[in-house]
This record gives sequence, C-alpha cells and structure tokens, in this order.
Amino acid sequence: MHKLFILLIVCTFSLSVKGQTSPATTPAAQPYGKVDIADLEMKSCDFEPDANAEVLFDKASVITSMGMLMERHVRIKIFNDFGKNEANIRIVSGENIKSADFKGQTINLNNGKVEITPLDKKQSYIENIDNQRSALVFTLPNVRAGSVIEYEYSVYIGFFSAWYFQSTIPTRYSEIQTVFSANQGIKVIPYVKQPYVKNSSSTDEAKQVKSLANVHSLPNEPYMNARIDNLQRIEYIGLHKTLYTWPVISTLVLSSPGFGGQFERGIPGEAEIIKQAKIVKSDDEKIAFIFNYVKNSMKWNDVTQYYSMDGTVRAWNNKTGNSGEINMIVYRLLKKTGIKAYPMLISSRNNGKMSPDNPNTVHLNSAVVYIPVDSVKYYVLDATNKFNQFNVIPVDNLNTYGLSLDDKNGEYKLVFLTDIEPAMQSVYLNAEIQSNGKMDGTVEITSSSYNKISAVKKYKTDGEEKFIKYLTGNDNTLKVPSVKLENMDVDSLALTTKAGFNIVLSADENYIYFKTNLFMTMGPNPFLSENRFSDIDFEYRNNYSVNGIYKIPAGYKTDALPKSVTIVMPDQSIVFKRTVAEDNGIILIRYALNHKKTIYFNNDYQDLRGFYKKMYELLDEQMVLKKL
Repeated sequence: MHKLFILLIVCTFSLSVKGQTSPATTPAAQPYGKVDIADLEMKSCDFEPDANAEVLFDKASVITSMGMLMERHVRIKIFNDFGKNEANIRIVSGENIKSADFKGQTINLNNGKVEITPLDKKQSYIENIDNQRSALVFTLPNVRAGSVIEYEYSVYIGFFSAWYFQSTIPTRYSEIQTVFSANQGIKVIPYVKQPYVKNSSSTDEAKQVKSLANVHSLPNEPYMNARIDNLQRIEYIGLHKTLYTWPVISTLVLSSPGFGGQFERGIPGEAEIIKQAKIVKSDDEKIAFIFNYVKNSMKWNDVTQYYSMDGTVRAWNNKTGNSGEINMIVYRLLKKTGIKAYPMLISSRNNGKMSPDNPNTVHLNSAVVYIPVDSVKYYVLDATNKFNQFNVIPVDNLNTYGLSLDDKNGEYKLVFLTDIEPAMQSVYLNAEIQSNGKMDGTVEITSSSYNKISAVKKYKTDGEEKFIKYLTGNDNTLKVPSVKLENMDVDSLALTTKAGFNIVLSADENYIYFKTNLFMTMGPNPFLSENRFSDIDFEYRNNYSVNGIYKIPAGYKTDALPKSVTIVMPDQSIVFKRTVAEDNGIILIRYALNHKKTIYFNNDYQDLRGFYKKMYELLDEQMVLKKL
C-alpha cells in the first residue's frame, strides 16, 4: 500500500450550475428529509428546461483538526427516465471510505401524499479501485420520473484538492464550507465565471464559505479538453505539507517500490533485445527499435496508472500491463541501450492538466518516457497505443505538463508538452470532366504526424471499406474502388494514400455543376452552436492543402468560377486561402488552411465560429460549366 499517495477524488458527483438567480428567492440547502412540495411537483429546471435532472443543492463542509473530515449532503430532482441514472452514486476516496457514515432516500409524491423510501445499506458495497483508492457504491431505491433523491455522508479523507460547482446536469445551489488549521498555509484558486451567492472568508483564508446558484450544466463540446479543467470550481493548494513541492513528490515516487523500485528489475530476454538495438547506428533507430519492440510485444490492459501493481517482470511475462508498467519497461531498455532517457509522470487528457502552481499527486495518473534530443526537440514515448510513433508526442499528452525525473542528478522539472510542427494533410487531385456529366480522376494524399496516425488507425481498425467512406466524407456519389497506402509502418516517413475515383456530377442539358473540396477529410463544421461553455483545444496545429487540376470537356466553358479569396482570424492565428485560375481548358484550384496556435478561450468562440462559417461556405461553393 503506497500510503503516501492516498488521494481523494472528492466524488464523481461534484456538481454545479450556471445561469441567473431568481430575483424572488435565493436558492439554499435544506435539512435532511425536509423537502418542499414545490420541488416534488416541479416538472423542469427553470434555467435549463431540457435537463433530465437537476441538483437542487450540494452542500459540503471540510474541517481539519485531528484529521480532515468531510460532511456532505446532496439532493437531486429527477425529471424523466433519462435522469434516473443520477441515482447511481459512487463516492471515490482513500481507504477511509470504508468507515464512512452515510444514508440516503428517495422521496415521491403519490396522489398528493409524500412517500419516502430509505436506502438499505446492505445494498451498498465497497469497490477497490487500486491500492490507493476505493469507492462507496450504492443505488437509491424506487426512483422514477418526478422523484427527489438525496444522500448524506461523512468521512475522514486523506486529501482535498478541489470543490466542483458544475457538472453534466444543472445545479440550483452549491456550497462549500472549509475550516482549515492556520498553519496549513492554504491558497485558494477560484475558476468561477459567475457571481458568488455567498463569499465569506477569514483574513488567512483558513475559514471560508462560498456558494453559487443556478449553474448551467457543462455539455460535451467539439474540441473540448478535459471536462475537469472547464468546470467551475475552487482549487485548494497547501493542504498536504508532505506533498507540497514537485521535488518532494518526485523523490517519494522514485523511492516507492511500485515505481522507482522497478527500474533495476531486468526482464527475461532483455540482453538479446539490447544487443539487437545496439546493432543499428543512429539513436533514432535505436529508440524506434526498442519502442516498437515493446509496443508490439505487450498489450495494454486499459488501466492508466503510473506505478506497477505486480511488478514489471510479471507484466512482461504475461505480455500485458498497465500504462506505467509498459512504459517503465521501455525506459529500462532504452537506458541499457545507452539512450539518454528519463521517466516522466503525466496526467492523461481526461484526468485534467497538471499545474506548476499546484503540486499534488491527484494530477498524476500515468507514466511515459521523455527523451531530450537537443535544446528544443524532444520525444515523448507511450507504448500503450499500437498506433503511436516514437517521434510524435502522444495526442493524449499534448498541451499539458509532464514531470521529468532525473534521479541521478537530482533534477525534477516540469516540461510543457507541445508540438510546434504542424501536422500536414496534402491532397493532389487530377480529374477530367466528361460531357456526359461524369468525372474520372486520381488522387494522392500525403499525411504526416497526427494525420498519419489517425489514418493508419482508421485503416487497420475499421478496414478498407470504412476507410474509403472516411476519405470521401460519406459522399455516396464519389466512388473509390480501392486504395493503396504506403509507409504505414515507417515512423520516419509520411503516409501516402493513392486511389482512382469517379463521380456522377449534377448536370442538365446545358450545365454541369461540381464541387472541388474532395478528399479534405475535415468533416462537417464543428462550431455550429451559438454558445460555447468550454475552451477550445485543437490539440495540435493541423494544416490542410488541396491542389486540384480539372480538365473541362470540349464544348463547354466556365460560367461561374469562384473567386480567389483569403480570410483571416482577427488575431491572425488561422488563415484560409482559396486560389482559382483557368488556363486553356484547365481549371486550377488550391485550398490552404493554416493554424498558428492550438488553444482558444471560450470568449474567442464567436470569432472562431464566424471564421469557420465563412470557410465552410467557401468550401461548398460550386463550379459551373456551360455548354457552348
């Protein structure tokens, strides 16, 4: 048991709301069992009418004296059958969850009478997540559309890092009270976008009461990074003195048997693997050999952890392991081969970003291998994904920090992981239009970096038929009999996809109509919604170009030729160009889309939405040919 790393993820039920508070009354919490008839009769959420359920209130207190005690009371209104899942409660904590004091009940209104069904504690159980955490799990009984459910618990916790006001359903009222010891040096960082209903604190911030009312739910949105990073919340820093700095955390992790203790454990057959790796000359070839050997030899068990449960030797023998075990084996073999590599602790994308200002282990849930190549270039290796490349930072680790551990020199540093080189997708298309309204041609697509990884994964996972539908954007009129992919398994080369195609165009006796945005694989416009709640994270710079040559049939001329045009984001961060020319019966057209940055705040959304709207309109414009 790694007791130094016991964490509390307060509860997967941490919730909140965004909206406007009713001018007549201010929402508040109520005593357990006291429910207003108006709440039982309520049919929908006032400020989010389409919601399936609503948190009526979520109130908690965290007090430290002899330990850290959390007391919490949650009440939820169920509006329809889709909201009934809110009755499945899972409270995640450290080992102290086993001694939690809890109760719950469901309140229904039957023929004007209040009916209460209490939770039978015998129907609850403890789920052991790993050797650090466990969960109290139960389902509230007799839940149907119109029910009000509530539960209350108190538990001593090992760590308290944040209070979340917001979740996937709206919250009418959310309140957190904290009473900490003065010597704990608490620092409070709010990520709140609306006014507090309550906001009181002592001068040293040791005692606080903060609440929000009518917080809108956070929907899933295109290009949204971790939900946890977009929720309205308060983060608390300095609650655990032993884990107060990144160097202290690094030392503790490296000294633990489940992590640092695994580095000196040799795996069966490693001498021969290292011998083969040393035969190749360049470091890149050595890195590629070791990385691909482990990646192809082991299967990830879908468990994301930075430490080993049963040891790397056993994982290797079983040819399966968690993310930490697989990448610790990569690290050991690279070191034995003579590569300057370091273990790196990370937070996977869905776990939220690590913060340099908030050192705690709640932000660590996996391990990769970090290889600095020079003062600018570096590799980040994760062998759990069969489609990852050694020379492309895993997309799950982009735009966040990693903690590099150099135990030999006692250096522990946070590295912001980003890829400054854009991924490219270039389309070269040569087509001939027939007078009968048909188009025949060939296409060659060059895909690098993340675009290559995505394409290879689609082809190998879904098969050729579905891959062709992806290339054609599910356009049933665009026929591609087969495709040929080159350099799929060579990390140092771009992927080349070649195909022939034909398409029946829109035509009548005098006109032929066609679009020239074929094979762009960009998909539909992702920014159609009028409002945006989360920030936008494109993950990486994704640049496109389409170069098309179209031969006009004899007896026809261009009647409507789109103009060359350039549109630019107000901050110059995205540029889209369309260049059109005609020469001796040949139409030449080029589209180019260049991204200069990857992250936008949600207050940039309207500019981004307007840009994409105009760009997709330009892409959809048709060429028109007229019969002479």
